[in-house]
Amino acid sequence: MSHVWVIDSNCFIHLGSFAADRFLKDIKAMAHGGKHIFCVTPGVHDEVRTVRFQQWKNKPLLLESLAPILTTVPIDEAQIKGLARLIGERVSPQDVDLSLMVLASTLTREGKTVVLVTDDFKMTTTGEKANLGYTTCPPSTFMQRLAELSSAKSKSAFNSLSRRIRAAEMRYAISRVNEYDIQAKLTWMVDSLITKSQPTPQPTPAPKESDSAADEVLSTALRRFLNGEQIKAKHKKALGKLPEICAPMVELDAHLARLSSQTYSNDVEGAYRMTMLAFSESLEAVGLGLAPLGEKDAELANTAIAGYAQRTETALGLMAKMAGDRGAARLHLSRALQAATLIDDQHAEMQGMHQLGLLATSSDDWGRAARLFETADRQALSVGAERLRYLVMSGITRHLNHDFAEAKEHILAAHDDVARDKSLACLSLKAIGTSLLSIDQPGLALEILDEAMECAHESGNDEETEALAELLLIAHAAMTKIDALHHEGLRDLLDGLNNIESDVEQAFSEKIEAIGERANLHNTPLENTWNDWQPSERLIPDGEALRVVRSEVDEHGHTLIVVHHGELGALGLWLPEGRLPVSPGHVLSLGTTRVKVAKPTVELQDAHSIRGLVAVEDSSALDFIVATEDMTGDD
Repeated sequence: MSHVWVIDSNCFIHLGSFAADRFLKDIKAMAHGGKHIFCVTPGVHDEVRTVRFQQWKNKPLLLESLAPILTTVPIDEAQIKGLARLIGERVSPQDVDLSLMVLASTLTREGKTVVLVTDDFKMTTTGEKANLGYTTCPPSTFMQRLAELSSAKSKSAFNSLSRRIRAAEMRYAISRVNEYDIQAKLTWMVDSLITKSQPTPQPTPAPKESDSAADEVLSTALRRFLNGEQIKAKHKKALGKLPEICAPMVELDAHLARLSSQTYSNDVEGAYRMTMLAFSESLEAVGLGLAPLGEKDAELANTAIAGYAQRTETALGLMAKMAGDRGAARLHLSRALQAATLIDDQHAEMQGMHQLGLLATSSDDWGRAARLFETADRQALSVGAERLRYLVMSGITRHLNHDFAEAKEHILAAHDDVARDKSLACLSLKAIGTSLLSIDQPGLALEILDEAMECAHESGNDEETEALAELLLIAHAAMTKIDALHHEGLRDLLDGLNNIESDVEQAFSEKIEAIGERANLHNTPLENTWNDWQPSERLIPDGEALRVVRSEVDEHGHTLIVVHHGELGALGLWLPEGRLPVSPGHVLSLGTTRVKVAKPTVELQDAHSIRGLVAVEDSSALDFIVATEDMTGDD
């Protein structure tokens, strides 16, 4: 388990005064592999921005030196005010300290064992009164505990630093003897030293219970049996009828595999109904089997089948989103997240929170989206997973929620990930942009894809550069005037994601200008249109298709879909009444029919930037398909 430390400003001030120049090497070794996670809030940055390492050559700024090992987590102002009200305005610590207490409490509620490092005794006493769950220690004890966990080379340096900080803490406490009763604080400081040091305080072990251990063994055995593995005969006997009762859930994975066996599907709503039916039948069968059994057996079974439920609910949520039913999508994805907590699969939890965050983003619910992405990022941090997509989306949604300081902190953290590996960053940013296009947020997608293009260009990946150029054109085709105004100011924020090297900047600018010229051309009405019926192959050559970028319903209830044509740009097409819902990301195939192409009205061209309107002679030939990996959540 990684050790999570939430560190206040005074600790950094002590480090600036006393840390030797080898401190950075020692602390980086502690952070390597996510073994120790060092967290702060943006307010700490404000308080120690000018603090320098006084013992180091050239006295560098402390925050700049420690940036690679610090994780900055923004905290909602409402949470800070809420905690202040809870513990009493008159006795509450300052806002920065409150933000650290909120962070420590939040991480504790997420199941992590957290230590708040502070020499402010009020943060200890008020945290205990409010039952926030974390424990505290002064900076000197923090260094001592790092010494106990470090290598032999670092141990002496950490211990020496601990002693120097402890002396400063004692001097300061004694200097305040005439201002308040320091006895309790001194007792707390001494207790933290003489107590058997734990890097993160562990709960007192409960007495071993044979029944609890046996339940854990049986739970594991049942999951293994459902996965098709062999288990011991005694475990199979102890499980009784549970393997047979839970067996219907296994078919759900087979069902999802059959959906994914084809690359594309042309019936999302049909697949949704079939999956709902299969899920309902499986749950009903399990429920009927468990009904006569006791609570203990039911708990074993529900834990064992949670993985199947999580995967199925995720697929149902994605299909509901594609069908335009956001309410059902949120319900399914929330159930998927809840099921993931039962199987203690943090990667599944991250996926669930990410999908829910995207759904909130599609509804412009920026605050809820930010909280979901930030929680996913903390999960990624705790398991050492890739964080870039969560940091970027946290930064974007915080900015759109007008939490500008928090947004900047997220993008600064994301910048470090981008700088480490631009090839990998290109792929991650491309995935973010594609996701944003699929939820009808082309303005956001355009900004992210521009950053992905920078990374692809710098890393010399010509294939990705061309793929991103096409995605940028699709984003331009999906843009409306409202989108352009809606995200004003975001460009300045996202410029902090990547610093493009000067030797490739000119070539990149020329590439972007060429894409811009094509996009501008695609925004002007077609000069040549077809007033008579023509074979559909003339519009869409065999083997190609049109990608849906937006779907709009007018005041009369008629549906206009805007599609992207690789050469012509954005085209519009009125759906016949009774057609199933169509969402961004669908691909349109015209089949073997005939088409006309007319110039758009001034109103349609101005509102949607479409170049032409397509009329289809036989509307039954229209076919909308979608990648099955987008339906089932397979990567």
